[in-house]
Amino acid sequence: MSWRWWFLIAACAAPGVAWSEEPSAADGGVDQPLQTVVTSSRTPERLEDVPVATEVITRADIVASGAQNVAELLAAHPGLEVQQSFSGATLEFQGLGPEYALVLVDGERVTGRVNGAIDLSRLSLEDIEQVEIVKGASSVLYGSDAVAGVVNLITRRAHKPLGADLRLTYGSLQQLDVDATGEAQGEGWGLRVSGGVQRRDSYDLDSSDIGTTGSSLSGFQVSARGDLRGEDNRELTGTVSYVRRVQRGVDLGSTGATFDRASRDDELRLRVAPSWRLGDTTTLRTEGYYTGFKRRYVLDQRQASALDSVEDTRDQIAQVNGQLETRFGEQHAFLAGVEVLGEHLHSDRLEGKSGQRGRASLYTQDSWSVLSHPHLVVVPGARLDVDSQFGPAVTPRLALKMDPLSRLTLRASYGWGLRAPSFQELLLDFENPSVGYTVNGNPDLKPERSRSFNVSMEVRPFDPSLLWVSAFHHSLRDMISVSLSEDTEGQHFVYTNLERASIRGGEIGLRQRIPGGLLLDASYTLTDGKDRTTGEPLEGQARHRFTAQVKWRFRPWRLEAWARGALVGSRPFYPDVDGDGVADPYKADPYVTLDARVTEELFTGFRLFVAGSNLLEAGNPDDLPIPPRTFQLGISVQL
Repeated sequence: MSWRWWFLIAACAAPGVAWSEEPSAADGGVDQPLQTVVTSSRTPERLEDVPVATEVITRADIVASGAQNVAELLAAHPGLEVQQSFSGATLEFQGLGPEYALVLVDGERVTGRVNGAIDLSRLSLEDIEQVEIVKGASSVLYGSDAVAGVVNLITRRAHKPLGADLRLTYGSLQQLDVDATGEAQGEGWGLRVSGGVQRRDSYDLDSSDIGTTGSSLSGFQVSARGDLRGEDNRELTGTVSYVRRVQRGVDLGSTGATFDRASRDDELRLRVAPSWRLGDTTTLRTEGYYTGFKRRYVLDQRQASALDSVEDTRDQIAQVNGQLETRFGEQHAFLAGVEVLGEHLHSDRLEGKSGQRGRASLYTQDSWSVLSHPHLVVVPGARLDVDSQFGPAVTPRLALKMDPLSRLTLRASYGWGLRAPSFQELLLDFENPSVGYTVNGNPDLKPERSRSFNVSMEVRPFDPSLLWVSAFHHSLRDMISVSLSEDTEGQHFVYTNLERASIRGGEIGLRQRIPGGLLLDASYTLTDGKDRTTGEPLEGQARHRFTAQVKWRFRPWRLEAWARGALVGSRPFYPDVDGDGVADPYKADPYVTLDARVTEELFTGFRLFVAGSNLLEAGNPDDLPIPPRTFQLGISVQL
């Protein structure tokens, strides 16, 4: 590794001092939801003031859902779709695949993509304060991969002078989850530490063979966050976390061989975020960040060793950021920032076994209050990325927010998106001798480009009601795909910039509070995506999707109940069943999922809960490999 990489890593780990006066949650017996969001504008703002539509899942919502990880939390969220496979759970935004969704923790990207996607099931929720979701192009602020949208996980900070939480869950598939946290807060400082362990047996949706549909799981995670606040408007935030996950399963090869599959993932994240206040209207924020991801993947052929394989992957990202925020009078809230990112990937599948890249970025955005009555805010912004692999790229965005009436809010945005080719797409060197094909990367690939438009309307006809409608359109070019090489004999594939696609659709939703302690959320999403090259609908994408969620609270009994469900329409697939190079298309049947949870507070701080997942037994081993119906029983204790 060159000195430049060591310099970036050292810079990310170096301590610093920060100055800021961000609002903090009030002290109390339970965590209070944050009053600001940062994802859509990269600076603290009240949710109702953000110009780009942003959805927030609070800590109270996370606890009520009973979700153990981000995949479970987002599984039935409007406009999002979580796809399950034997290797994990991936996220799709508005009809676009997981490679176009950017996942962040405290504003910094999560590394460890496998086949272009982040496994959301490895992101625990025990130390997450809230989840912020922005749909639509966000490359103007976050760069590559933020084409379809951004999910930002905000970690919890200490809120109590002294406190602790414990949660224990046990259920079907011998699933065991134990999470514990402790915190302390003093004058100008706070410290929070947490840890947890998990295990679950594998599952099989096809009992006719010895293969497994879903892998077994065992793992643990530990994390800590510290905050220091000085009297002279200084603040320092530091976080560290380590996660290990081991998964095991059984695969059946196309030649009839049986393989025992195992993978071990280790991830280390370090973040130091100093900032300081320069006068009454200007704040300077800086961050240093390092994340390292290591995976070992083993295939062990039973009763033979000819097809055994061991793959080691190590992915490291180091990044330093600086951002200046200032206000000009009452009309302009301006920010400008710079990022320097370095990535180093070592993998047995890459030509030369490793690759490295660097990226320097400049971005700027101005939130301009044009009118007071009606309130109109226009937000122009632009970003310049200079990448060592593909050179310079510009991604502008224009957004606006208007409140023509006190109960009506309109938002619209148009932006360019960018997805840089991954190391796999650039440098892959892979051969599968059991099937007889090879796949190679292409170092001459260009980045994928997109043009995205989003518009939304929120209406609050009555205090307990919220109705929202949105529409979106994504147009992509230079899409990267695998194609059969004409220069060689046999099944030899290469990555190329060939495809174009367009995805459009809309969402409509209702949130209604009903007397008696009921809260109803319901939504419908229409997605129309097509491959412009073939004219066919995009594979695996459902045109219609309904979601609903009901919460009920009966305070005299200290009882809470929660249920959510999704109805997903048919989805097209194009497998090559007979291996003749021609697709054999089919449509998967619609399916329905249903999850439920009931919690009773037996006495202050002690809760007993029971939960059921996939109660209607949706799923199949071919195109819907989700876990079968399961039940869990658990307790949570808060001190």
